[in-house]
Amino acid sequence: MSAYSATLTKDEMDLARSAFERYDTDASGTVSVENVAAALVAAKRQLGEAELVQIIDDMGLGDGSSGLRFHEFLTLVEGTDRLPVVVNNDEDDDALASSFQWLGGNPDDPESSVDKARIAAVLKEFELNADVDEVLGAPVSAGSPERVLQQNLKFVDFKQAFLGDDSAS
Repeated sequence: MSAYSATLTKDEMDLARSAFERYDTDASGTVSVENVAAALVAAKRQLGEAELVQIIDDMGLGDGSSGLRFHEFLTLVEGTDRLPVVVNNDEDDDALASSFQWLGGNPDDPESSVDKARIAAVLKEFELNADVDEVLGAPVSAGSPERVLQQNLKFVDFKQAFLGDDSAS
């Protein structure tokens, strides 16, 4: 357990801190009410929308307040359920390998890559007007909300973008 929490491990505290800093977009020391749900997901926590609204109201933050300070966010993290762990399996690998190949890469060749522009074109083709950097990119720096995708992704990077930091190894 951490010195700041009776229930969270050091790793959970570090994850909560990182999530908080990522969504404290103006470096004010608060996470806006609008970003609380995203910050909870980044901290690997889940909470239903109705429950979140009730908690925000109970905390007196539903009236245009500036947001949650870290200790308030931490209390919220401590009181929520952990997100289920996603297990990387052969089906994930096969689906990602097929997708990588469909985009023009060879998942069996460690030097093969797919171009960021090709991924963006596919998103546009399917009318997914998502920012490819925001969807698949890695944080520019620790705690930064800005995300950037490399120009060319090798298969290991492609897997990591979809499955998370530790899944591609």
